[in-house]
Amino acid sequence: MERLTKASPSAQVTERERENLETAYQAACEGMVLLKNDGALPLDVTKTALYGPGASRTVKGGTGSGEVNERRAVTILEGLEARGFEITTRQWLADFEQDYAAARRAWLAEKRRAPQLLRPGFILDLLDTSFPSPCGRPITEEDVERSATDQCVYVLSRQSGEGKDRRPEKGDLLLTDGEEAAIRLCAARYSRFVLVINAGGPIDMSFTDRIPGINAILYLCQLGSEGGRAFADVVSGRVSPSGRLADTWARRYDDLPFARDYGGLNGDLKNEFYKEGIYVGYRFFDSFGVEPAFPFGFGLSYADFSIRCRGISLSEDGRRASVRAEAANTGPVYSGKEVVQLYVSAPGGELDKEYQSLAAFAKTETLAPGESQEVELSFDLAGLASFRERDGAFVLEPGEYVLRLGSSSRTTFPAGALRLEEEIIVSRHTHICPLQLPLEELHAPARAQSTLPADLPRLTIHPEAFETVSYTYGNLPVCGEERVRRALRRLRPEDMTEIVVGAGRFGGGSRFDLPGAVGSTTSRFWDRGLVNVALCDGPAGLRVQRRSALTRRGAIKPIDLSRSVFELLPGPVKKVMTGDEDKDTVLYQYATAFPVTSALAQSWNAELLYQVGRAVYQEMAAYGCTFWLAPAVNIHRNPLCGRNYEYFSEDPRLTGVLAAALTRGVQQEKGFYATVKHLACNNQEDSRMEVSSVVGERALREIYLRGFEAVVREGGVKAVMTSYNRVNGVYAPNSHDLCTKVLRCEWDFDGVVMTDWDATGMGRGSSAAAMAAGNDLIMPGSGACKRDILRGVRTGVIAEQDLRRCCGNVIRAILDSAIQREYAPSSP
Repeated sequence: MERLTKASPSAQVTERERENLETAYQAACEGMVLLKNDGALPLDVTKTALYGPGASRTVKGGTGSGEVNERRAVTILEGLEARGFEITTRQWLADFEQDYAAARRAWLAEKRRAPQLLRPGFILDLLDTSFPSPCGRPITEEDVERSATDQCVYVLSRQSGEGKDRRPEKGDLLLTDGEEAAIRLCAARYSRFVLVINAGGPIDMSFTDRIPGINAILYLCQLGSEGGRAFADVVSGRVSPSGRLADTWARRYDDLPFARDYGGLNGDLKNEFYKEGIYVGYRFFDSFGVEPAFPFGFGLSYADFSIRCRGISLSEDGRRASVRAEAANTGPVYSGKEVVQLYVSAPGGELDKEYQSLAAFAKTETLAPGESQEVELSFDLAGLASFRERDGAFVLEPGEYVLRLGSSSRTTFPAGALRLEEEIIVSRHTHICPLQLPLEELHAPARAQSTLPADLPRLTIHPEAFETVSYTYGNLPVCGEERVRRALRRLRPEDMTEIVVGAGRFGGGSRFDLPGAVGSTTSRFWDRGLVNVALCDGPAGLRVQRRSALTRRGAIKPIDLSRSVFELLPGPVKKVMTGDEDKDTVLYQYATAFPVTSALAQSWNAELLYQVGRAVYQEMAAYGCTFWLAPAVNIHRNPLCGRNYEYFSEDPRLTGVLAAALTRGVQQEKGFYATVKHLACNNQEDSRMEVSSVVGERALREIYLRGFEAVVREGGVKAVMTSYNRVNGVYAPNSHDLCTKVLRCEWDFDGVVMTDWDATGMGRGSSAAAMAAGNDLIMPGSGACKRDILRGVRTGVIAEQDLRRCCGNVIRAILDSAIQREYAPSSP
């Protein structure tokens, strides 16, 4: 069988790669958040002391499916030197490199020990490749004297990833003793001391109460290929930081609601009780009066800004509200960008309400000193509705809806109010995902009514502008397109099962071979006009094989293994898996590592996210990827989730707007599909394949599903991936409520639903039940999955009509794909 591939025999840097690196650089500049600055930043481009594990080993992204195999990534050390900084702590950095290499060798040796390889659960543990970097030898007075400078940067780093949650322990959420000693010494001995946090999520900030002399704190996050270059331009003042936090940072971990019940901290990894209900992130901190270290939406700039309200209005149909706001740069020296944020405080009533929730936001252009820009913040009033469980309705309760403008959740001021005299039922729903275990949710204390200015602009919401939406729930039809029906008429159940079950795990064995793809559809029907399409991981970029070997027999084998997990395999195993770059033809695929999703979210820039999506689309087209397995929109419920770096925010509105923009960028040409994941409540990694998320329907609909809804409705996403976990006792792939009632009947989703990899079988969800629930594609596929589906058809677990519907959805996606247009020998 002839193998087809779009991997290139040329290692030349292409114009596309240069353009995408520039997009990555822009995203990195806007994804950093300046948390503190007493004037120490920007730094003089001169002699600088540089310490910390993230200085020369800057963490560019998390581990697991979110890895990217870029050509190279710029470290902080490299970025500073390229910008002209003279680094005067070379000896300390050289000593750290020796410590790092020795520690990594020891770690790899331990991971590769035979007893480790043979024990149960090793395969899942392989996903955890979060190497705990040493912090380096103690910084001495001699180091300080030798550095001969008064300015210092210390880069604290953390690695996390798929398969394991973080821990509220030293070396993870907390500083190690060595790190605290190093930061304390630098803060005391350097007059301009900048602490840089190179981590995918928050750390416990209580150490700042104990250590004086920290002049500036910059949250670098993890910034991909161009992180070091962007960092150097921000700290040198060439670029003013404009990132804003997408999460609330607690002063200490225990300030979070039910902090010690998260994951396995309470000893229960079978059930995760979402006791906080709707009070996630700033909704909790603002409603309960808990002071954070840094609030949601917060971020400093080198410029100073003011925000004014210039008027409020309702649309002609009365269903949308708008606030016009003016942002002005009031500083004397620096240009910069401001993020204008609009929150709404809903009136109290039968239902608990958070103090405020984000309704809209806008980022300005770069404003020079004295310049201003007017932005319009518009939102659908129906989006303010709360879900009432007793009658399954989204309702706007009567009272006054206060519009609050600001630059973070803690700096808002009243800009107007909307008055509603009677209840509006926005929509009625069937109940979904019923609780199977008792759940006692958190309730906020009654809010004292604040006195609003007498001259505050007020408008009236008219109930007659709204019609209650009622949804129809029933059996879904088979795709009605004639070309799909024509293809289906020629297929037996056995054939359809081949199409709805993935093939070519990690790209191997497929007629069209995209090296590094995490899976493919079947090649079995190629000669009948149906090509195989490739699926590639995300969301920090397109994860493909950097270098591959085309053997003399026509096989394609990796040279550089596509995931860091494979580094842990024994040498003989890797030798069998890989090709020989000296004997075989080398093929190249260089992808761009963009900032991780949590850093992209901190840009608060939807247009920038569209450009990142566009760059990913260009690489998909170049290498032949059809499904990009991103964006990931699960909520940052707790900072310990090991995969938070892949997700956007604690807020569903920010998540939805940015993820929809990213999706539109990816799907700008027909035949390239984003895949929003993981539906739903995949908010922890420990025991992710067994844990049940015990969540109330209101929180589920208002917090955990709204990001998905936005990507479907506003982004037009073409594929959805279900999660591993159970939702109220039912495995997500087997949940008809999620996959059909909500996704297709309520949101009108018309694309492909797929499982996460190996989410069915092996005592987990059933492949047959997943198809009956509405999953069209079982990934990555196995003979056992096919047998389970065919047995399910025979025993009535799944109707043949359901199998035909799922198969039709997959066939339509393949027929619409760019690969089909390029390679199909004939129409099916």
